[in-house]
Amino acid sequence: MLHILTLLTSLASAASMTPDDAVRAALANDPALAARRADVDAAAGLRSSTRFLGRNPEVGISFSNDRSRLSGSVTQPLSITGEGLFAARSAGSGLQAARAAADRGRFETAAMARQAYTRAVLGRELVRLAEEDRALLARLRGVAEARVAAGEGVELDLRLARLEQARALSAWLGAQAQASESDIDLAALIGVPPGDLLNDPLAAAPVEWGIGAPRSDLIATKAATRSARSALSRERAAMLPTLGLGMSFERDAGQDIYGPTVALEVPLWNWNQSGIGAARGNLRLAEAQERSAAARAVTEELRAAERLRIAEESLNTLVPDIAAEAAPALRAIEGLFASGEANLSETLLMRSRVVEGERAWLEARAAVAVARIEVALSRQSASLLP
Repeated sequence: MLHILTLLTSLASAASMTPDDAVRAALANDPALAARRADVDAAAGLRSSTRFLGRNPEVGISFSNDRSRLSGSVTQPLSITGEGLFAARSAGSGLQAARAAADRGRFETAAMARQAYTRAVLGRELVRLAEEDRALLARLRGVAEARVAAGEGVELDLRLARLEQARALSAWLGAQAQASESDIDLAALIGVPPGDLLNDPLAAAPVEWGIGAPRSDLIATKAATRSARSALSRERAAMLPTLGLGMSFERDAGQDIYGPTVALEVPLWNWNQSGIGAARGNLRLAEAQERSAAARAVTEELRAAERLRIAEESLNTLVPDIAAEAAPALRAIEGLFASGEANLSETLLMRSRVVEGERAWLEARAAVAVARIEVALSRQSASLLP
């Protein structure tokens, strides 16, 4: 019963959804963003564990079976080479990298939500076009059947109408399937079934997409490189063993003996070669990832700006509003066939041109929306967020 109530509440909350609503839901429910936040928690835990001495003290106690002899000791391992300091620096930089990556994840999730919203709106609008096309072809077929029944039409027109109606049905089914996939993708991202959406694919695009804050992914890769460099210093410092300082106590035959203790590992066989090698490889990988991220960021912004320019120029050639011209054009075409001024072949050709034009107009608006979102993401613009 509780599950049903939760589902109904989710459906009710998703009854009408704006792009900002979708972004808010995605920021709260996106599993990929949740994983990045979990990385921050893990990095914070590691940073906390390296704030002090880094290693726990060792405590030992022993006694004889007759309790006549008792001994104990407590030892605190200490690094005399700065191993703990380098470990703390590495963990601190790792926490910075995780936080920056999570911050970048917010913008990436917002961009994905807006793109998914755009695709869902486009899918629903294409279904609407397909449904209107089916209705128009049904009326044309009715006119053709009436003419044949009255002996005024030709059998070829009726056959063409039936075949074109079958093609329109297939197109409608395909549009339904694509719209369902788009809705499912959006639902998986926002965590609730999408309800009513705006009917313009361009509505999900940010209005402004100027230069925002420095990209968090670049900050994350730089911090990761610093963390890897400090980790290498830590492993090199670990070549020398830690020094153990503590106190010991012994009671034997009623006499107490106590004093300081010093313990030092003798590095005869292991000089931490494996740790140094692994840390050196991690540093090289981090440096390569930093260079790759910087090059990708520059290229992403250039390519996104170019795609946006092309998409907007293409859309501007389609003004005035194609959707506003399509409906009267289809009515005029239907009227020409009904009045006998155009045969069915001519009518179907003109109809297909109008339908394809309106579809292209919707797809052009969706392309502009996606391009604007990509530009905003490449510049990490705050306009992506609600």
